Amino acid sequence: MSPAPRDPGVRLGMMSLEDGARVDFAWLRGERRLKVLSSMETQGLDALILGGVGNVHYVSGGRLLGRAGVLPFGPYAVVVRSSGRVHLLSTWDEGVPPEIEREDLYPLSWNPMNLMASLAAIPGLREAHRIGTDGMTPSFALLAAVLGVSEFVDAGPVLDVARRVKTAEEITCLTVAAAISESALSVMESALQPGITERELLARYYSAVAGLGVPVAPTESVCFATPLRGSVPFRHVPRDRGVREGELMVLAPGALYAGYEAGLACTRMVGGSRSVRSTALAGRCASGMDALLAACRPGAVGTDLYRAWERLGFGESSVLLAHGLGLGAEPPVIGLGRGRDAALEEGMVLSVQSWVTQAGVGGCLERATVLVTAGGAEVLTRYGRL
Repeated sequence: MSPAPRDPGVRLGMMSLEDGARVDFAWLRGERRLKVLSSMETQGLDALILGGVGNVHYVSGGRLLGRAGVLPFGPYAVVVRSSGRVHLLSTWDEGVPPEIEREDLYPLSWNPMNLMASLAAIPGLREAHRIGTDGMTPSFALLAAVLGVSEFVDAGPVLDVARRVKTAEEITCLTVAAAISESALSVMESALQPGITERELLARYYSAVAGLGVPVAPTESVCFATPLRGSVPFRHVPRDRGVREGELMVLAPGALYAGYEAGLACTRMVGGSRSVRSTALAGRCASGMDALLAACRPGAVGTDLYRAWERLGFGESSVLLAHGLGLGAEPPVIGLGRGRDAALEEGMVLSVQSWVTQAGVGGCLERATVLVTAGGAEVLTRYGRL
């Protein structure tokens, strides 16, 4: 049996943990801004023009609307190093932190020339010679002409350096998100029985996280049944089919708190007790997770995780082994042939997962949110294992 998950004790606007920790969001926003400005100075960038949701939230702390689908690139935030100020594309100041004043906002326009003019009016941007961006559109040619910019460069290195190692306040936010995920997992487990559909489990998940004051969920990919026959795919979209007794069901809820995402996954048998073969599969999955966690230490690289996985006889990984976590998914990405040279540092937070399958049995997934510490991996999601 799994132990009861922690009570996250969370509502929007106030956060409390069992040790009494609090997050000073004004300090957190200021610290993130200082890290970005320092990284800009190191990389020799005069300004940033950003459109990625995580990057915009990181530099501004502005509350972003929940959206379905992919958001196209646009110049949603501008950071000017000479002034140290952040400017946002917004027609109102609802959800905008107080340190970003109304004169720091610039309006949306369907006319690209009007938008370029608004950007050019931002103090200090015309004087910028080297500007970093996390995306581009054809209108950047107009912007370059209006500003007289000599060089646009990739802002990725600046943001990666700033976002890679988490502050104590960020880790607290991630710990709360992990606790919300665990509470949702408990609700999904209690509802799991033969005949319930994956979409119904998804609805229970949405209800659980919304009831904790977190109405925007990071993903729909929170549950799927693994077939007893044929190949066992790793699915992301829940189906409207009743699950059958004896199937292995993957439960993988995630949650957001203050924009920070954490999650976990476990695999449960639908009805009845586990068979000998399913117990053996769960053991292989647990061994994979233990090996990956042991490899998550400062100074390690992605190759160490690959080797830990392959020593168990799983062969070359055809699935994701780990990726960074923070304001959503972040670098590095390790697995699927990528990230062998990715270096792990103390203070990084990772989503680590073990996924194994066996024809005639199904698939088994374990996933955990992990903090890399001087002593190795510290698992922030503490729900019981299989």
